[in-house]
Amino acid sequence: MLIFWIAFAVLALDQISKYWIVSSHVIGTLGYTGSLYDVSSLRAFLSQSAVAQQNAIPQDGTFIVLSFTPNDAALWGLGSGNPWASRLLLAMTAVFIFLLLFFTIRSGRKMPKLSRVIAGLLVGGSIGNLYDRIVFGYVRDMICTKFIDFPIFNIADSAICIAIALLVFEAFFRKIGVFECFEDEFRLLFRLPTREEAAQKAKERRKNKISRFEELIPEDEEKTEEPHDDGNDPADRGDGSAAD
Repeated sequence: MLIFWIAFAVLALDQISKYWIVSSHVIGTLGYTGSLYDVSSLRAFLSQSAVAQQNAIPQDGTFIVLSFTPNDAALWGLGSGNPWASRLLLAMTAVFIFLLLFFTIRSGRKMPKLSRVIAGLLVGGSIGNLYDRIVFGYVRDMICTKFIDFPIFNIADSAICIAIALLVFEAFFRKIGVFECFEDEFRLLFRLPTREEAAQKAKERRKNKISRFEELIPEDEEKTEEPHDDGNDPADRGDGSAAD
């Protein structure tokens, strides 16, 4: 249940923050009267200098400001303005979430606590951005950092980045992690050898210096070697020299 509580918390915070930034500072304060589903009209409206200045909402300090930006691209703005790239990204995100949920549900309580936190962050963040792309056709970004030149992001992006950082930590310092749990379920689902059995077979292959392809070839039955006639048998020379 920890996975889904974390995923729900991330999804709720993400959607509440997105609704607040759009309703309070685009429709209300800035007076936008167009459609929220028309990304080109939104960008044209927000690109006006006066509107852009009002759209940046200073926080305490100068490190972070909130600035609503519709993002129909992938990471680092890749594929922006290309409808086919947007559809491909949507399909890939949907497949990723399906596989993530499938193996997360199968793993369940067998996952270590840190792995469950990582899975919850990935599920919540991915669903938050997927919802935006399905409903609006773009992702609602709003957090802009001033201390580093970084693309504008949202809470769902933050959850995914934190999960990736924890994955790296887990890969270096933990023996069992998310990937190992998913691999175990994958092997169990398709009735493949376990990780321990696969490692033992690999060790035996290295010891015997055989390849994986050679291991798949069935061993031939041992053949008895037929006698070879080289013409040196005295019984075959016919000169009477064979022993009686």
